Amino acid sequence: MFNKIKFTARSRILFILTLLLLTAAVQGQSVLTLGTSTSMGVLTGADLCATVLNGSGILYGGGNICGVLVTVEPIASNELPVSFDIFQNYPNPFNPATVIKYQLPGSNSVSIKLYDQLGREVALLYEGVQQAGVYQLTVDGTNLASGIYFCRITAGQVGLSTGDFTKVIKMSLIK
Repeated sequence: MFNKIKFTARSRILFILTLLLLTAAVQGQSVLTLGTSTSMGVLTGADLCATVLNGSGILYGGGNICGVLVTVEPIASNELPVSFDIFQNYPNPFNPATVIKYQLPGSNSVSIKLYDQLGREVALLYEGVQQAGVYQLTVDGTNLASGIYFCRITAGQVGLSTGDFTKVIKMSLIK
């Protein structure tokens, strides 16, 4: 016959603590690196939802990055632009990522948004102040549906509510 195992109060507590420690060890932590000196912990298997990520975001371990992953990087150039402009994305059509270049002739308040065919805002790709220069924006459409999207840039003098420059480009995502 089998002997009945009796747990004392102390052995129950030790058993529960051991289970908690084992569970914590199994559910590890991933690291999201946002740049050379910035990172944050994310539980393995957790979803990280963000519509704007500036820097080179890399999620190690499990989990998903939902939304539209975006990086904005200045492009080294010897000359400063003399006018506003946004260039057609490439590749176009794209799957899953595309690059958009734009240029600013001076320090400007910049807003870049992504819209669907019905004119609904899908994502705020970038909003902030940028200095004169040429910039490259990388958009990851992994979590977007196939279709036509419109990218609109608005730039203007810092502190003014209206933009001096607005331009829209048409982009195709094919999966």
